[in-house]
Amino acid sequence: MKPINKIDVHHHIFPKEYVDALKNAGVKNTLGAEFPEWTPKTSLKQMDKNGIKIAISSISSPGVYPEGVEFPEGFSEKLARTANEAIAYTRDENPGRFGGFATIPLLNLESAFEELEYALDTLKLNGVCLMTNYKGIYLGDERLEPFFKELNRRKAIVFVHPTDPGPEFDPGLDVPNALIEAPFDTTRAVANMMYNGTLDKYPNITYILAHGGGTIPFLAWRLAGIEYGQKDKKPPVMKALYDFLVKGKPAKGLRHLEKMYYDTAVVSGNYALQTLKAFAGSKNIVFGSDLSINKLASIITKNLHQDGEFTDEEYSDLSFYNCLKLFPEFEKFY
Repeated sequence: MKPINKIDVHHHIFPKEYVDALKNAGVKNTLGAEFPEWTPKTSLKQMDKNGIKIAISSISSPGVYPEGVEFPEGFSEKLARTANEAIAYTRDENPGRFGGFATIPLLNLESAFEELEYALDTLKLNGVCLMTNYKGIYLGDERLEPFFKELNRRKAIVFVHPTDPGPEFDPGLDVPNALIEAPFDTTRAVANMMYNGTLDKYPNITYILAHGGGTIPFLAWRLAGIEYGQKDKKPPVMKALYDFLVKGKPAKGLRHLEKMYYDTAVVSGNYALQTLKAFAGSKNIVFGSDLSINKLASIITKNLHQDGEFTDEEYSDLSFYNCLKLFPEFEKFY
């Protein structure tokens, strides 16, 4: 019998109150896909089928700020509270099976601080889910610095999930954003944080990147070079010369990327998993399913061990041990 031991860091729930509020406001889909019918029972059934013991649930794109939609004042803040209380309720009604990442109304900093405090201190959620951008404002934007300073103070765990980019990207392709733009927008968000110095200024935040970090494992060497040409900063010439000529690589930039964790959601095939494994190493890979939205989750999960050519020890690490280091509060369930 398949062991039920995985910790799933990429598990979306779609509470009726949240979905109904979006639909009533004219929002019909998530990254181009229709909202699925969801209940806690559907999650639990899928979890058992895929060997998942604990799912750290989150709200997927569009979060509380859909692209191209203007909500009435206070709507996004109320929607975030609705989502977080639904996540906490699902956890409390199913002991030992769920955790949760908080949804944050990040474009209203006063409300963002209030919701962060409520979600982490009162609801006791396990971390924060941030979208890659908020109506075109990416995570490294200076307007968001006060919030990142607080995340840094709290040594928070931040799950970064892609959302719809602005219409300026690939106009006219008419391809659902889940297929192409999702991995690209994760890459944009991390590049933006590196370019604006966010990763340097707030080193105590632990990041988990969705979908294997998008294109980051393949582009890591190139992206790491951003560290030596940050916005409004003089290039660190001596450091760059030392890293490139002595170490033979953009070592300082790579350190930021190598500290991050990368989930396995929709990372499929030997070529993709081998790239992720070669870059991140088995200790910084965590299991993600992309349930309850990805219809191929079971196939990808089934092939994960073989396609990644993971040893049994490496597979156990990514399945749950790596997560237990990040979330020791789950150890009591093992």
